[in-house]
Amino acid sequence: MHGPGDATPVAIAGVEVGEVSAPWLARALEAPTPFSLDRGALALDPSLADVAARTDALARWAAHARRRWDLPGWRDEAIAIRSPDGVPLAAIERALLRPFGLELRSVQACAWTAGAGGPLIWVARRAWSKPVDPGRLDAAVGGGIAGLDDALATLLRECREEAGLDEAIARGARPAGSLELRYATDFDGLPALHREHVTLYELELPPGCVPVPADGEHESIEPMTPAEALASIDAGGWTREGAQATLDLILRRGWMPAPGAAPR
Repeated sequence: MHGPGDATPVAIAGVEVGEVSAPWLARALEAPTPFSLDRGALALDPSLADVAARTDALARWAAHARRRWDLPGWRDEAIAIRSPDGVPLAAIERALLRPFGLELRSVQACAWTAGAGGPLIWVARRAWSKPVDPGRLDAAVGGGIAGLDDALATLLRECREEAGLDEAIARGARPAGSLELRYATDFDGLPALHREHVTLYELELPPGCVPVPADGEHESIEPMTPAEALASIDAGGWTREGAQATLDLILRRGWMPAPGAAPR
């Protein structure tokens, strides 16, 4: 998991779970802190013997960090930190995943409708108030897996909250694989790392079913033909995961337009 340059591994309960840049390492070690350097890793206090104790210690440090640096994009949403084999080790405020290079587990569903002229893919535009990727195009439904929820529970919740789709419709979603994302970014002006495991779904909506923004997470949800979606992906302005999920849907369904065909 080691990254380039001056990245330092992050360990919880002896398990390497992330990495920090030098500036974030300095912040993490600023007192009061439950962290220390141990054999080249930023280690959470090993005397914290269970998930609850580790979560509490991380919450106290997060509150200190927020007071000290007024960190952006605070969500008041706890995300489970898991070992590579999925065992929960602790939970931390979602806004701090990137500074510590911790993995976000999320779901994303591409919704589509079988139209008279061919399939239409529902494409969301993220709200401009979002702390990550504001205003970018995205799949119709997506969200981080909070706490100890699983992918399906998250999907059902996000379908209702983001797109106004009830559970009976949302349960028609089909698993469509997964994405692994890892890229350098920044947080609070300092180098950070985005890591995400995205569980993908596709959801064919019944005739007449139109997804609508329901909770302010999306500015709009509009239909595109596969050719229009491909052209917009080529032009940029999408989230990385939304673009990849939509491209996967188009390829999987065999909706690639003929060479030289114009978007319609």
